[in-house]
Amino acid sequence: MMPADRAHRARQYRTLLVIGAVLAIAWLLWSARSALLPFVIGLVVAYLLVPIVNKVESVIPNRRPYTRFRREFSILSVYLVFIAVLVAAGMTIVPRLITESTELIDSLPSYWEEITSDDGYWHDKYEALPLELRNWIEDNIEVIQEWIAAAASTALERTFTTLRQVLGFVIGLLLLPLWLYYVLKDDRRAMTFVYSIWPEHLQADIREIVRIIDRVLSAYVRGQIFLGFVVGIVTWIGLTVIGVSQPAALAIIAGIFELLPILGPWLSFVVAAIVVLATDPGQIVAVAILFLMVQQLENTFLVPRIQGNAVNMNPAIIMVLLVVGGAVFGLVGAVAIVPVAAIVRDVWIYVYRRLSEVSAELDQPAVGAVASGMTSDE
Repeated sequence: MMPADRAHRARQYRTLLVIGAVLAIAWLLWSARSALLPFVIGLVVAYLLVPIVNKVESVIPNRRPYTRFRREFSILSVYLVFIAVLVAAGMTIVPRLITESTELIDSLPSYWEEITSDDGYWHDKYEALPLELRNWIEDNIEVIQEWIAAAASTALERTFTTLRQVLGFVIGLLLLPLWLYYVLKDDRRAMTFVYSIWPEHLQADIREIVRIIDRVLSAYVRGQIFLGFVVGIVTWIGLTVIGVSQPAALAIIAGIFELLPILGPWLSFVVAAIVVLATDPGQIVAVAILFLMVQQLENTFLVPRIQGNAVNMNPAIIMVLLVVGGAVFGLVGAVAIVPVAAIVRDVWIYVYRRLSEVSAELDQPAVGAVASGMTSDE
């Protein structure tokens, strides 16, 4: 067998070995998916903390005796700040959020019955609304209740169905801080290994594709979290000033619904309107003005700066994507479809341009050969 044939056969075997390993790991992870929820959360946290750790590391002098422990010290510093924030939130905000959220979930059906009851104050006014508007309101109420129920039941079913899954989940939670430490510590080494698997002539393209994915995903995820935080804080302050019942829980809903572009703010207003109409109807105008002001603040100042560089997508296209993602993949699809579509678009454009460049480079020798042949004939 010729050396070239042996080298080609070796490359084929390596490719099959990599594919087999990927399939085996994917099967193993899928089989243990119910116990991997802590690690999924850990990956999201690590993805958000990596830039902060890198920033702290860049501040530490790159000389002895700091060189050896720069990364470890940076991770521990971020850990301490992160834990301090969690402890402070757990002592001040979280108990109130849990109480108000529990009350809201328990009271939401009774609030709706109060509004639509035959002897209720709003019954006649509600019945006077156009049929299409009433159907839209009722459909959104059902969607919200279904999302809450489905998310809760799915989490319970997948996480706590058997004792073995409970044990795996608990062990995952206990190992999460240590696991997260090593993920942050060795992230660069892991990416170097991933790049080395690919053929050398493709490594530069793989690095660029990963950079594109990271640019879109990091900008979108961090932007959405910041957007939800700002909207939640502003909503909580406004509802507290107005005197609405359960303002913290409604603010959390407003912040979470920011994960759904365009539709999220409207759904959060529907929930707030139900609470207000059932408890103090006189506040509905002030609440509507508050949500309108928050929406204007979001659309005018926050969204163009935060999401514009991330997805750069027309709102009409986003609406269609939300419908498609929700219809095919449910709530997860509706949340993830926009950044995934932006990533696919940008990667497709890059690959298309690279293939065009390669095609042009391959055509140049052929054109040169034809030109030299014509010159020799002359």
